[in-house]
Amino acid sequence: MQDFKLDKFQIQAIESSEKNNSVIVSAPTGAGKTLIAERIIENCLQNNRGVIYTAPIKALSNQKFRDFSKKYPQKVGILTGDVSINRNAPILIMTTEIFRNAILTEPQSFKKRDWIVFDEIHYLDDIERGTVWEEAIILLPRHMKMLALSATIPNMENFLGWLKKIHSFPIKAIIENTRPVPLHFFFQCDNEIFYNFSELKKSNLLYKTLKKPSYQERYIFSKPNRIKNLLREISSKNAHPCVYFCFSRRKCEELAGETASFNFLSQSEKDKINNLFENLLRKFNIFSSPHISFLAPLIKKGIAYHHAGLLPTLKEIIEQLFTSGLIKLIFTTETFALGINMPVKTVVFDSLSKFYGRYHSYLKTRDFYQMAGRAGRRSIDKEGFVFSRVNPSHIDISSLEKIIYGEYEPIKSQLNSCYATILNLYKIMKDTIYDIYPKSFHFHQSKPWEKKTILGLLKRKISLLKSLGYITNSELSPKAILAAKVYSFELPIGELFGGRYLDSLDEESLFILVTSLVYEPRKGERRPKLNKRTKGLKRQLNEYTKIIHKNERFFRIYPLSKKFFFHLSTASRLWFEGISFPKLSQLCYTDEGELVRYFRMSVQVLREMYSSEVISDSFKLKISNCLTKVNRDIIDAEKQLRQQI
Repeated sequence: MQDFKLDKFQIQAIESSEKNNSVIVSAPTGAGKTLIAERIIENCLQNNRGVIYTAPIKALSNQKFRDFSKKYPQKVGILTGDVSINRNAPILIMTTEIFRNAILTEPQSFKKRDWIVFDEIHYLDDIERGTVWEEAIILLPRHMKMLALSATIPNMENFLGWLKKIHSFPIKAIIENTRPVPLHFFFQCDNEIFYNFSELKKSNLLYKTLKKPSYQERYIFSKPNRIKNLLREISSKNAHPCVYFCFSRRKCEELAGETASFNFLSQSEKDKINNLFENLLRKFNIFSSPHISFLAPLIKKGIAYHHAGLLPTLKEIIEQLFTSGLIKLIFTTETFALGINMPVKTVVFDSLSKFYGRYHSYLKTRDFYQMAGRAGRRSIDKEGFVFSRVNPSHIDISSLEKIIYGEYEPIKSQLNSCYATILNLYKIMKDTIYDIYPKSFHFHQSKPWEKKTILGLLKRKISLLKSLGYITNSELSPKAILAAKVYSFELPIGELFGGRYLDSLDEESLFILVTSLVYEPRKGERRPKLNKRTKGLKRQLNEYTKIIHKNERFFRIYPLSKKFFFHLSTASRLWFEGISFPKLSQLCYTDEGELVRYFRMSVQVLREMYSSEVISDSFKLKISNCLTKVNRDIIDAEKQLRQQI
């Protein structure tokens, strides 16, 4: 239990849950929403019932597993695709995707679980992954109650109306708009510090921007914002620890390097962090990472960086150092904002725009506060500080004002069910599958033409699946049964299986094929030279892809199924042959963290294929041998999570 007094919204939420109501809690980041989940968990444990806790990303799932394992020893499990630990534990941590998949394929496994916690429920609005949250809510077992946690939801009535329609239990909305720790906003522009928005507005620096000009026309001659001036300002306020958000991995590293002249630690703190860092490196055995030689001297000064290009183990070490309070300044990408519990007094934004998967845009107000809300620690700080670095040639005053003082964006349905979801539903519902659409949030909030569009897409997808032989005589064919296991890669795997191509592969080629399927090249990434054998593999796989895309275009289904990209083919071959990871990372242009991520994704796909009842014993043996060779050392996610920090 917490030692501070509960806020009114926390009491209301806990009392509602104890009266068997499902609960949706909308409150600012840092307000203390997790405490409500912990009370529900404790009630479930007392009543010998189970609870599911879902998180949007694996990093957050892993952290929750570690946190809850300390709080509730021997009672916590985790299931994330590449990790399965104690899956029958009363408290089970899952990614939302894995939970959605399990509802469809193993609904009986939730009989003894009374509650589901949806952390960051506003992810339902995410263009690429929001459909997973919506599907999970629609398909939620009838006996389960839900706790949904989110930052402010402006269309709460609309959202609540939908939940009440499809949820068998009464549901209560608890809304809190006040942060327990107030935030103060500052701006660096023209290399000056402005102590409030009015000062910046009066300076007239951001009124020079033309309406909708080209980037070149927008260039404004202003003094560059020096990071050293900003850091001196933060130090003068005694406002550490500080999280500096930057939306580029390389820039995180560059900015950390620029601050090397600063020293935020006393000699005793230096000794402490040095010992802690070396002990953690020894425990995880990762002295060989090239990032360590760059990070080590910075860490001794209380500075670090954190992004997806780092080894997962190194990221976890840096998180541990930051949690200790000895890292005073960390440069990081936005994943650090997603609920990871870190002690922060100040947040800095390097930029107020980012890439949103398909387009580059100014930050959404919700995303700004998701990150800004990390500033100000409840029960520790009386206030939090947020600094925005503003470039007059990149943003105008009205856009800046909208980001910081505008309304949160309403949660909007992003329903777009993938082939695997459709196949799993069709297996249960047959041609009554269309009856599920009126239960969706999309149906609840859309205009007639939008409803017609999404229903039309569902019908075209089913027509395609019937045309390609995935559904015959209202039953799933063998290739459909396999495809229904591999979310996001259904048609490539299904067609390769149906054409008996998978059975013809040796174990090494199978691993190269799977890594090529999961890999997504970064913008501007150069294509590697391929050996003769891989060129042949690529040529054959491209033929399958052409046929799939031709059929998808005919049925007007977009986006098209995933292509194969062979950027990791050499790395995959070397890893399969047994090369050590340090040697592999020296020979590869891909970031260490990217290599680990894609190899772990490949392990997950191989496991999904292995779990299908339609594959032959000989192919099952190939997958098993392949997994033995590739799921080793640093790629073994389960091994990392079992490691005690």
